[in-house]
Amino acid sequence: MLCSRSSRSQASVASFQWHPDERPPWIEPHSKAKLEVLRAYLRQYFDRLAVSRRREELKLDLVDGFAGGGTFQDGDKILPGSPLVMLEEAEAARHRLNEGRDKKLEINCRFYFIDKERSHTDHLRQALKERDYKIDEKEITVQTGLFEDNLEGVIRSIRERQPRAGRAIFLLDQTGFSCVKLDLVRRIFSELATAEVILTFAADALINHLAKTPEMIKMVAPIKLTESHIHDLIEYRNGDGGRALIQRTLRNQIRGVTQAAYDTPFFIRPEISRRALWFIHLSRHPTARDVMIQQHWNIQNTFEHYGTGGFGMLGWDTIRDSETIPLFEFGKLDEQEMRKQLLNSLPGKLFGLASEQPVTIDAIHHALANQTAARFSDLDEAILQLVRGGEFDILDSNGKARSKSLKKIKSTDRIALPLNLFIPGLF
Repeated sequence: MLCSRSSRSQASVASFQWHPDERPPWIEPHSKAKLEVLRAYLRQYFDRLAVSRRREELKLDLVDGFAGGGTFQDGDKILPGSPLVMLEEAEAARHRLNEGRDKKLEINCRFYFIDKERSHTDHLRQALKERDYKIDEKEITVQTGLFEDNLEGVIRSIRERQPRAGRAIFLLDQTGFSCVKLDLVRRIFSELATAEVILTFAADALINHLAKTPEMIKMVAPIKLTESHIHDLIEYRNGDGGRALIQRTLRNQIRGVTQAAYDTPFFIRPEISRRALWFIHLSRHPTARDVMIQQHWNIQNTFEHYGTGGFGMLGWDTIRDSETIPLFEFGKLDEQEMRKQLLNSLPGKLFGLASEQPVTIDAIHHALANQTAARFSDLDEAILQLVRGGEFDILDSNGKARSKSLKKIKSTDRIALPLNLFIPGLF
């Protein structure tokens, strides 16, 4: 989990140390939160891919670029770290997804565990052997070195195994904000068609240490921030609502440089440092985004946002602005408020999207996914309510009007403006 670069601002985010002759480090609450979501996401990922009972094989490559030593102390228990979580969920899927099947579904996974520290990989190898996992270079690979130095070989191996699909999940749980060059994430997406990346990003550490110094300019080079960018961010920070502007700018920067179509970023605030981390899921596929956002709803109070759940949620500082902006914790009351806000703000969004011609539900999902904590099912239900209220028309893929009383819409359905262009809630 250690970064290859050391600096005062990078060190402001806690890191862990492992040694094969010592007990593992104590886990912190924010690390437990990330592991919980990783486990839940992998479980749902396997289930989603195995929906078809006719499928005979599921291939997936799992890469942990900052793997650490594999275990943590938690009271009198030893908890699995991210490499073991990946292995455990793959094995659990083999059993769960084959229940009731006449023909066995083969879960064909390959694991790559990378860490720059020899003491970490030695501890990880030991943890794997204690649990009877075989490190054989065919299924499980443990590599000592920088993630960036090993990426080319990992991509080549994945493409050899999966020439067409390139299905892979990369966990990049870096310390700080610049251990991972965003160009590398873009390369992953350009070479692996269905890859996903889960990235930890120490947003507050970056914001707090912004300065027009040679050290800072060098430090932010991996995320493609220039001296001009730094100047603008400092100006934002010193103005009203500046932290929110910086956070939005950083989010757009990450998505833009990596060329990810979808991102799901949420705050984690460690109890000790009180500096916000982002746990960002990046992908190019809407289904992947929706599966991840569902995990935030399933595991309430693990992640937080400030806002009402409508559009434009991300980007509020959770200390400075918390007196005026409500905490969003993915609970029942948050869900009710979110749906209310969607009904208020969605008409304007739909009017803009459908102003020239009808727009498909799929295109609406794509346009709005990065602006809200709503699941696609939440958006669909809000759209149906607006259609039932006569604010919009709904057409099938051939342009034929569908009933306003329908209960479920298709991704190919289209939303059109009614003849009466007055839209309640728009003005």
